[in-house]
Amino acid sequence: MEKEPAYGICAEDAAHYQDLARQYAKKSVLPIFEGEYSDGNLALLPEKLKTAFEIGIAATPDESLAGCQYGIWGSAADEQGIMPSVLLLSIIAETCGGVAMCLHAQGVASNLLLQSKRKLPFTPVRVGLCFQEGFCPPFLGTIISPDKDSPAQITTTAIQRGNNYIVNGSKSFVYSMNDVDGYVVFARVDKKWGCFLVGASQKGVEKSDVGYRTGLRASCVDHVKFNNVEIPGEARIDEGDAFELVIRAMSINWTGMAAIAIGIAKGSAIAARKYAAERYQGGKQIEDQPAVKMLIAGAEALMASAEATLYALQGNGFTGLKNLKKSAAAKLTVMDLCSRAVTDCLQTFGGYGYMEDYGMEKRLRDVTVLKSASGSPTYLKQLIFDIEKEGAL
Repeated sequence: MEKEPAYGICAEDAAHYQDLARQYAKKSVLPIFEGEYSDGNLALLPEKLKTAFEIGIAATPDESLAGCQYGIWGSAADEQGIMPSVLLLSIIAETCGGVAMCLHAQGVASNLLLQSKRKLPFTPVRVGLCFQEGFCPPFLGTIISPDKDSPAQITTTAIQRGNNYIVNGSKSFVYSMNDVDGYVVFARVDKKWGCFLVGASQKGVEKSDVGYRTGLRASCVDHVKFNNVEIPGEARIDEGDAFELVIRAMSINWTGMAAIAIGIAKGSAIAARKYAAERYQGGKQIEDQPAVKMLIAGAEALMASAEATLYALQGNGFTGLKNLKKSAAAKLTVMDLCSRAVTDCLQTFGGYGYMEDYGMEKRLRDVTVLKSASGSPTYLKQLIFDIEKEGAL
């Protein structure tokens, strides 16, 4: 089949993923915004996410479900690259970044379990990733060795006791769907990384909602604590050192967030063009005003640059610090470009852009949260510098 240069996958497959995402966004995501809900009627969300599993958009470790292989960050991601998942996420995010974030978080955790190819003590459907401690991911020294103070070692530990492990610690800002069955938990095992599947309802697992948030409100975000949680040895999904799974988790997470930001920016441009074509000032449509033209055209140029940056990751894979650096740079660059694009599109609405009626303030809130989630610009810059400085490529 002929390859589509922009995507790195055949044009027919790209069109399939795009159409699937558009149909899901139209039939399942858009209806939650009927009525006066600034972030959508979130009471309808569980049903809409269930549909995502049924049609194969949502990835899951359960091989009996459609999305196991070709869902967002399903097992086929290693073979097909980032583009199928990126296309799905960005198109869904045009309608709602929070729903896209739910599907993305589900996919990242599922990918780690699918990658391990190990026999698990149970097969979850909905999973969340427990990785971050505190307000930012670990810095380079701790990524390489979880016992390093750089600036703080990993405090979540898994201690082997006979054939089992005892997990203690806490994880912050765990994004997930509602009612997860299990968590993929990174912990320190002696001086190495370990990665474990822990049942969400298991004794000693406590989760607490982080509270009212600025954006991405469709996605659950919890702090999760583990108090002497005993799990079987089969729950460990790495082969003795989960370092490569750490790299994989961070790389996929940042890549997907960049895709969501692009979708939010595209949704902003679509809304801005529609508004400019319908709004009149001085007897003519405002789309004919030079200032409006420059705002929208400038935003679309920024989005084109963001897409080029993200699509350059196709074929890089999710292993090694070299690729981690590229993923960090992509998130840093794409978030900056897309946040500027959203702001420019919002300006076409004038003061109305900050009202809930047009959905632009939601897009601004969502992209702002994405910019700092799972690695702020300051963190990403330091990580990029340190990887280059240490020559850890």
